Amino acid sequence: MTIVPFQPQPPASARQTLVHSMDDVFTLAETVANTDFVPRGLRGNQPAIIAAILYGREVGLEPMQSLAKISVIDGRPTLSSEAQRALILAAGHEWWIEESTNARAIVCGRRRNDKTTSRVTWTMDDAKRANLAGRKNWQTYPRQMLLARASAELARAIFADVIGGLAATEEFDGDTPPPDVPDAAVPEPEPARTTTRRRRKPPAAPPEEAPADTTPPDPATDGQLRAVMARFREMGLADEAQRDARLAFASEAVGRPLASSRDLTTVEAATVLHALDAALEARREGEVEQALVTEVAATEVTDTPSAFTPPADVQQELETREARGYGDDFPPGF
Repeated sequence: MTIVPFQPQPPASARQTLVHSMDDVFTLAETVANTDFVPRGLRGNQPAIIAAILYGREVGLEPMQSLAKISVIDGRPTLSSEAQRALILAAGHEWWIEESTNARAIVCGRRRNDKTTSRVTWTMDDAKRANLAGRKNWQTYPRQMLLARASAELARAIFADVIGGLAATEEFDGDTPPPDVPDAAVPEPEPARTTTRRRRKPPAAPPEEAPADTTPPDPATDGQLRAVMARFREMGLADEAQRDARLAFASEAVGRPLASSRDLTTVEAATVLHALDAALEARREGEVEQALVTEVAATEVTDTPSAFTPPADVQQELETREARGYGDDFPPGF
């Protein structure tokens, strides 16, 4: 097999992006929330869309790629194996397929500037032992599912920093049967029949309410907390003595009391960042306005003329001329 050298893409900072601030994230989420480009599970849910975009930014995905490649399964964000492979190659590492059939998949990888090659194999026997082979996706697309499983295992083994610790979507999607649903549907026996009349069926039990989702929300990431602290530092609230002021600001922004910044969820951290950016922008506008007022006040010229007192000899001459009746005319013989 011939390995074609891969030319890595430029880093994210060198590529143009639509998202430069939290305001851009909020605007983009509001704009695309109800379009067909957003997966059905996220459509219309702006906080979830914002969280998906933020997760994608942490691993180097652009916003629309994040919406297409990141899925939340049982409250846990996952990344498609295809996106994992793309991120690995974009980071300059080597990854290739050695074999991919309906019975077996073998993938290999090697970190950049490293001569050690790692190899992962997944077979249908492995899928059977994991109780996966009977599921619909495995029966319909065995080759693709084997490749996805092998790719995800290799990515976690030697490229965990590239994928940001996110599991592969294919490791969860369709692998867990719905609760209280048997693996094979068994028809209920028909009611017993007699020669006289048909036995009535017992009244159907009312449907049970689905249990409330008790999955805790994802906590704020270290990157978000660092960004929040950087904004507080810019506002002059970075000292330990000002911790209560920082918590009061964040509590008001999210609408609930906080005992620590670690209490913030991913979505709440995004809300606090948005509020801090708005406060900093308002303060900058106030400083500019005050500077303009000061500059105008310093350059104002009063319209009131200053008082003038002539010298004593001039004053005496004027009084003499006025006493002699010269007024403003020159004296005779001048």
